Amino acid sequence: MNGRAFSEIKSIKREIGIGVNSADAPEMESFLEKLRSASPLIKIEEDAEITPAPALRIENIYYHGVPKHKEAEAFAEIVKIVGSAYEGAEELPAIEREVEIKIFTTPTCRYCPKAVVAAAKLAKASDKISLHIYDATEFSELADAYEVSSVPKIVINDVVFIEIQTTERKYMELIQKAMEHIEEHQYYSSEHA
Repeated sequence: MNGRAFSEIKSIKREIGIGVNSADAPEMESFLEKLRSASPLIKIEEDAEITPAPALRIENIYYHGVPKHKEAEAFAEIVKIVGSAYEGAEELPAIEREVEIKIFTTPTCRYCPKAVVAAAKLAKASDKISLHIYDATEFSELADAYEVSSVPKIVINDVVFIEIQTTERKYMELIQKAMEHIEEHQYYSSEHA
């Protein structure tokens, strides 16, 4: 992770607990040491229940893999979002059912951080949303199972798939529309079952 990303973490306003599985991996340990040194408000705790590993967890946001390059910048942005008073998704409609968002990324993808940050802002706005970010290079079998041919690939509740390279704002709009569609479909399905 670059120095600028770490320096921006210093702006967080509250303590953040980061759960980690596979902290003993050398790359993960190095990454965690940089996080610890970025702010005294970051608390790292071992959590073997976060799977698949290696993995990190901040509240309802999971990162599967060791953040590198562009992924590390996105992770730093997630830390800032969770550690600040971010309220940017107040227009989010009420979510009645659980929503799981999976995003497949790679360390060098320049559009992936935009998708990850947009989804993280939505996850911060609702505890009904769980966000799982996967490094497709570390979890290639899972990426193959979801037919990841380009990144970012966004999968919502395993039924909606978004593969596009665009802006953070557009990712947020696409994810929100997909969640609304799923919510309507699930409501319709349960009424007519």
